Amino acid sequence: MSTARHKLLIVDDTPANIQILHQIFQSEYDIFFATSGAGGIEVAKRELPDIVLLDIMMPEMDGYQACRILKSDPATESIPVIFVTAMGEEEDETKGLEAGAIDYITKPISPPIVKARVKNHLELKKGRDLLVELATEIAEKNIAMEREKALAHTLLQTILPEKLPVEGFSTAVYFKPSDQIGGDFFDGWREGRFAHFLVGDISGHSISAALVMAVSKGLFMTIGKGRTNPAEIFTVANRILTGMLADSGMYLTMVYAVCDTESGELQIASAGHNPVYLYSSGATTAVEATGPPLGWDAEDLWDVSKYHFASGNKLLLYTDGLIEVRNGEGVLCSEKIFAGVSAADSPQTMINTLLKSADSHCDGAFDDDVTLVAIGYGAEGEQA
Repeated sequence: MSTARHKLLIVDDTPANIQILHQIFQSEYDIFFATSGAGGIEVAKRELPDIVLLDIMMPEMDGYQACRILKSDPATESIPVIFVTAMGEEEDETKGLEAGAIDYITKPISPPIVKARVKNHLELKKGRDLLVELATEIAEKNIAMEREKALAHTLLQTILPEKLPVEGFSTAVYFKPSDQIGGDFFDGWREGRFAHFLVGDISGHSISAALVMAVSKGLFMTIGKGRTNPAEIFTVANRILTGMLADSGMYLTMVYAVCDTESGELQIASAGHNPVYLYSSGATTAVEATGPPLGWDAEDLWDVSKYHFASGNKLLLYTDGLIEVRNGEGVLCSEKIFAGVSAADSPQTMINTLLKSADSHCDGAFDDDVTLVAIGYGAEGEQA
């Protein structure tokens, strides 16, 4: 049984540019095109493509105007728009994202990069569409709250990876959702010489938090591609998240680390997150927040903490569900539990030790999602 191919709409007033993109995508997608902003809007309304590649510099109606019109129409507002343009200044990209685009690619394009961006956004759209269908079904059938929780937990478990196989690193991960619906997420990958690791925590316990988690995970993977400064990644993502979370009361705390495997430089940006810990021989360094949580203000900025990440060092990322638990007397778990592990431990041993300490404090009664990611650089050991 064949699967219908995705529809891709190319809008550019230069036929040669359309031809280049057509050659890149014709084997995988059904291609539609238009040579003007107005024509692109007409084709989008008629064909309802899965994604739009939109030029900016066009006569009569530029790409910014066309994007805003698409985003203001209920029939087309959910279609992802990627600007593909020769306008490469930061203010141009900012204007494009503010107009409603989900990504921005400058010409001349790299076929592998533009194909990867389109694929990532189509996968993200598929997830969003599935989430919308689930939310609609829940509303229509008035499913009980326990059923809503079960669906959300299933979503968390299917979206988050079981392992983080990143070349040159030994890793271990642990994720356990609480009885309430939360929004922890994590990810890791390597792009060339740069390895990316992140852990995030959406505030609140609701279906909305799970939805935002799903979107955020895909968003950071897309924005992180081709970028190596975690503060810059936060800045770009924050512009999108601020609009998404406006009036919701939700926000995102997060840690994003990028390791240059050639120089050993480790850059860490922390958006209002609990301290994370860097373990080297005989020393433990707490990495504090370098800026506010994401989703508060589109103009917020973050600093980057830089360290030398030597072979055998460990980095421990976690969410506050690990330590914000109380014992029978109401006493919070102490961050002193992090002193119980060291760089000599394997990533999996670190996680096992911390979980045992936290579990004994609260008798296993964790009120929030618990996420731990332990990373060893150049260390021997399993990736778990």
